[in-house]
Amino acid sequence: MKNTKLLLVIFLFLSVILNAQGRRVNQSSIHAQYGYVLDKDSLTGGFMAKAGYGRVMGNKGFLGKVEGFYQSYKVEYRYNQILPYKKYGIGVYGGYSYEGLAPVFFNVYGGVYGAYEMVNDGNERDPKFNALIPAKVKGFVYGLSGSAELEIILVRKLSLVADYTQYYDLKSEFSKSNFALFGGLKYYIN
Repeated sequence: MKNTKLLLVIFLFLSVILNAQGRRVNQSSIHAQYGYVLDKDSLTGGFMAKAGYGRVMGNKGFLGKVEGFYQSYKVEYRYNQILPYKKYGIGVYGGYSYEGLAPVFFNVYGGVYGAYEMVNDGNERDPKFNALIPAKVKGFVYGLSGSAELEIILVRKLSLVADYTQYYDLKSEFSKSNFALFGGLKYYIN
């Protein structure tokens, strides 16, 4: 009985993969992903969500995307204090796709983002000593981002995506570098 179920699952998976198609020139997509983010310096983690719009540019494998994101994790502060950290932002990215293993694609992206960060829930005093935090706890920040993405076409317009993304905050006093691991879906509109 178990062998029959396994064969059925393998058959269904292969039939889906065989019907999958590659991308077309100027094809648009929307995507949503959820993941786990780690701060490189302190190894405190949290969660992140991102969603956006992407486009295949021409027939040479070039990609572009715009996405909004939300990060919620913790950062280290003086005297071993851990402060809550939230960031809302938008990013613009360019990329390239290797499509030689279709229906499996390997995509890489690089770009910039701008965001609004809030540290310690906006409270200007630290929780341990009630001392004034010398840096701004709310404000706009910007940075660079790069990612490596694995995309597996499941059916004609739907893909499963998994990626590793690295963020470099150029303006933040609290979060300088972090990375995230994501999983999600991408749907091709046209």
